[in-house]
Amino acid sequence: MSRTTTSTKPSAEPSQAKPKHTTTAIVASVIMLIVMASTVLVLLPSGTPLREPVNSAVSPSFSQNWRVFAPNILKVNRNVEIRAQWRDANNQLVYSDWVSLTEIEEQGVTGHFAPSRIHKNAFNSSQTLLSSYNDLDVEQKERVRDTFIEATNDNEFRPIDVEELIDDLGAGDSDVIRYLRMDYMYMRFATLYATAGFDEDIERVQWRITRERPNDFQNRFSDEQQYNDSVTTFGWRHSNVEIPEEVLDEYGNLIERTGKEHLFRKAASNAQ
Repeated sequence: MSRTTTSTKPSAEPSQAKPKHTTTAIVASVIMLIVMASTVLVLLPSGTPLREPVNSAVSPSFSQNWRVFAPNILKVNRNVEIRAQWRDANNQLVYSDWVSLTEIEEQGVTGHFAPSRIHKNAFNSSQTLLSSYNDLDVEQKERVRDTFIEATNDNEFRPIDVEELIDDLGAGDSDVIRYLRMDYMYMRFATLYATAGFDEDIERVQWRITRERPNDFQNRFSDEQQYNDSVTTFGWRHSNVEIPEEVLDEYGNLIERTGKEHLFRKAASNAQ
């Protein structure tokens, strides 16, 4: 009796490919090591090799300055104020009292979670102006806090030529150029508000920026102010601005919408 045998195929050799879970674990480990190394480099003291390149790449997405939270809140309130000069019925120059542009613009952003930047022009631009101002040296700062106006031969007044200002402040100094650009912008900015608010032919404008630092967290309930206000007052500027009617209307509408016409009326009533 013959025996029937069933032939079987030889079993396949074990696969040499690594399981998927092993590859995933290796990738995860590599990523974890990179993150840990980056974290260590970011936290190391300044001057450590590779710290700056890693920090510049990581910070925009992952860093957090915890000082913005209590109890060590770093906060400075900036207030931008302007005043203006115009000629009265006797052709005499009079100048107004100070008007807070910050108070006007804050009225339009109070209670808004994401207010438009156009409602914070004074606040935002004042930071840029002060930054340009702080880049100047002591003598340059003293000069820009003075007037930029000169008398003509026929007893009139005009703005000092920009080339003369550059020579006076320091020709070839890029910090001077940056500041003068901001100064010119602020002259126009102040003139627009002053013309719309006072309804006069504005001849000169001036501005000052007050920085108020609130009390520290530990002194938050104290009625006594812990820090003194810091005030930077810039000199008079000649208003050589031609204002389109539609632009003037927009500024007038802004003042009216915020209900701050009384600020200009009060400042005008104290004109000297």
